[in-house]
Amino acid sequence: MRAIISLLILSLAMASACAHPYKVFPSKVMEDVDRNFDFSRWRMMTDGSESKKVQLGGRIVQSHASGDTVTIVVGQLPIVDYPAYGPKDNGKNNGDFVIIYQGQIERPDLQPGNRIMAVGTTHPPKVITVNDLSRSFPIVMAQCLHFWNTQGRDIADFPFYEAGYVTLRQETVCVSTPTP
Repeated sequence: MRAIISLLILSLAMASACAHPYKVFPSKVMEDVDRNFDFSRWRMMTDGSESKKVQLGGRIVQSHASGDTVTIVVGQLPIVDYPAYGPKDNGKNNGDFVIIYQGQIERPDLQPGNRIMAVGTTHPPKVITVNDLSRSFPIVMAQCLHFWNTQGRDIADFPFYEAGYVTLRQETVCVSTPTP
C-alpha cells in the first residue's frame, strides 16, 4: 500500500512540474509583460516614444556599476524553455541593448559571458561607451534581473542531478519598491 501511495505522490509531483514551466520571476512582476514584443523592430526605432513592459534575455557584454546604478550591455538572445530555461545562443547577432538597474548586484553576476534575463520597461536610446566606442543603445529600465553565472557557456551545458540540483550559480534581484 505504501508503494502505491508513494508512486501516486511521485506521479502527481511530476505531472505538476510538467504543467508549470520553470520561471525565475515572481508572477506579479510578469503581469502586463508584452508577450509579442518585437526586439528587432524596437531596436530600429529611434524615438522610443512608446514604453512597454518586456522580458528580454541575452549574454552580458560589459557592465559598469556607479553608486546604486548598474549599466549592463547585453547581446540579445532568445529565451527558451527547453532543454534548459533561459537565454540560448542561437549563433546569430540579434543586436545589443542596455539594461539599467537601480540597486546593488554582486560582481560575479556581472561578468562578461554570463546569461541574464530582465523584466522592465523600454526607454529611448542612450549613448553608452563600450570598448572605447560610444554607441546609441535601446534601454530597458529593469524591475527584476536573473543571472546565470555561465562564464560564456550555454545554460543547458550544466549538468542536472537528482532532485533538480543544479551546479550552475543563479541569482534573482528585484528593485525594492516602497509600500504606500
